[in-house]
Amino acid sequence: MKGYADYLIILSPTEDVCKQIETYKQRAADIIGHYDSEHSKAHISIKPMPRRKPYMAEPELAGLKTNVKQLPSVTLVIDGFDFFNHGEEYRTVYAKIQSSAFTTQWFKALKKSLNIKDYLVPHITIARNIHKDDFDKLWPHFRKIKWVQDFEVNKLTILQREALNTFAHWEVLMEITFEARHLPDDPSPKTTPIKTVTGNYNANQQIKLF
Repeated sequence: MKGYADYLIILSPTEDVCKQIETYKQRAADIIGHYDSEHSKAHISIKPMPRRKPYMAEPELAGLKTNVKQLPSVTLVIDGFDFFNHGEEYRTVYAKIQSSAFTTQWFKALKKSLNIKDYLVPHITIARNIHKDDFDKLWPHFRKIKWVQDFEVNKLTILQREALNTFAHWEVLMEITFEARHLPDDPSPKTTPIKTVTGNYNANQQIKLF
């Protein structure tokens, strides 16, 4: 791959969760019509890395393997739906990831292994950055849905695509399996909660896949 490339670090849900997300996306399209993220594959976005030179980015990403392998697999639980505000005009509807003491510590360890300092709200997007008029049609339906489902995540996935190419598709660059049985020991008592609350969120982190 020549020139610049975009990279994206994600967690992938199980296939049955992906199919259910696809069904909910179709339901959203039935209500508000076609929208930008309608056909995006279900994922939990961890870290976007836009416009990087491959000869610099790929050795850096390969160097993450040692730390990432020291994490255990994690069971995450989808618990209904919520939304983010993007200013006054736009919203994102997403499947909410339930927070617990263990998942908070797990995501903290994941962020440390990837040297991520930004605030992270784990979620699976349904309708990304839609206008509030469409949101007002969509949300009354999704707020009533009671969907609780657990799924296991046992690897980290790193995607790449050619930058500045409208027609470029994401491709898997590498997958790193979580190999540990327990979380790494962390002597620090401080934790940074991974919250599942409604609030303002950086729309640039809402990434369209495939």
